[in-house]
Amino acid sequence: MPLRQPTLFWILAFTLFISTEVDAELNSGDLNTARMVTEADWLRLQLSVLGLKLSYPAYRIDLKLTEDNVIEFSFIASGGMAKHLTEETGKAEAEEVITYHARGLRDQVEELIRDEFPTIWADFDARSDIHGHFIGPGKDWEDPPREIGTWLEGEFSWKK
Repeated sequence: MPLRQPTLFWILAFTLFISTEVDAELNSGDLNTARMVTEADWLRLQLSVLGLKLSYPAYRIDLKLTEDNVIEFSFIASGGMAKHLTEETGKAEAEEVITYHARGLRDQVEELIRDEFPTIWADFDARSDIHGHFIGPGKDWEDPPREIGTWLEGEFSWKK
């Protein structure tokens, strides 16, 4: 089937348009401008990025600075992981896994504070300055997430 004149025109116009160079660089002067940021805002950003870096397909980590200046984490387990921790394994084994993850989060936050926030590090106490929640999906599709337990003062407690 031969190409019709209008179809050929649109193909040619599209090809010419695509080959046109587009200037899409950000202005380097704008990128080199200094910005004032408070320690709290910088810490919030760094915690958010750290949470993303520590997340995996089986769980998501959310780290934030609360209004009380406590670092709070939410460990949001996938359905499979939450089921494994709450139904398929013994309580002692589940606590060992949860404690392993909480201590790993604590270690990463301590490293961040020590390396990037020396003023905060001087008074930082992981037992009182970090707490968190372990969360899993609800039983049914429409149920809200359920709390598995909490991490407070370096210890895990099951939700009653």
